[in-house]
Amino acid sequence: MLSWNFKATMGQQMKLIIRIIRLSGFSVILLMLFFLTYTLHADTRGVDIKVRTKTGKLIPLYSDYYALIVGAGDYQKGWPKLPNPANDARDVANALKAIGFKLEKIKLLSDPTSEQLKQAFDNLVEIGKDKDKAILFYFAGHGYTLKQADDKPLGYIVPVDTPDPESDESGFRKKAISMRQIEEYNQLIKSKHVLMVFDSCFSGSLFNLVREKPTPYIEEKISYPVRQFITAGTENEKVPDRSVFKEVFVKALKNGFGDLNKDGYVTGEELGYYLQENVVNYSNKRQHPQFGKINNPKLDMGDFVFQVAGGQ
Repeated sequence: MLSWNFKATMGQQMKLIIRIIRLSGFSVILLMLFFLTYTLHADTRGVDIKVRTKTGKLIPLYSDYYALIVGAGDYQKGWPKLPNPANDARDVANALKAIGFKLEKIKLLSDPTSEQLKQAFDNLVEIGKDKDKAILFYFAGHGYTLKQADDKPLGYIVPVDTPDPESDESGFRKKAISMRQIEEYNQLIKSKHVLMVFDSCFSGSLFNLVREKPTPYIEEKISYPVRQFITAGTENEKVPDRSVFKEVFVKALKNGFGDLNKDGYVTGEELGYYLQENVVNYSNKRQHPQFGKINNPKLDMGDFVFQVAGGQ
């Protein structure tokens, strides 16, 4: 009797399939049709990322990764132009490809208008219907903070067609995308893990800051949902056009420097801590990255995970 082994390799499974078909007397045409169907199915199954925890347990984590990388530099309405964000976005995309992100799963968006960036977020919500997908958002460009009626700060990211708030605050509010709007997008995305990284300085008051070192081992709780945020600095700091933050981010992933416990993975917490420590140092204390999790008890338990060289 032939029995199916779901843990067998694809090659082993194919040999078993051929044997079953031969024994059952299927025609050559049916065999070819079966191979075609199997191949098409195999191409859509994702990468099936698994992570080994401190107990040695190998747990399935993601069906795939998806990244939206934005570089905004060609500002049109009073903001200083930034020559490097488009290049920085490409550098980040290349770092992701180097650690296994598929090219077709990386969306590069250069110099978006407000409408284009909002459409990209809407598309991210669509892609994020897959609960087992890991979603990364990276923005390089201007950030800004405005005071609300209760004097609490609210951070914004700035598309290229956004007016300068000092001359047109009403126009700014219509075009810029606030952290409150970004929080709403995070609530709409169904994917288990979402990490949003901002190479901009603004208030991150909508998420709970993390100060302590990350846990030394990956624990099973990483499989819980999470929404994590990292910003390049605080609201009163300016990000230089030649980004120290981007350089450290790339090293953390591409070179594996963010793998603080040397287990083959870089978690969101490890990445945030590594950026915080090194950007402060390399910027001569002019930038103080912030990182944390959304202020929501149902979305703050897990931890985003990148596989780096040597990962399981």
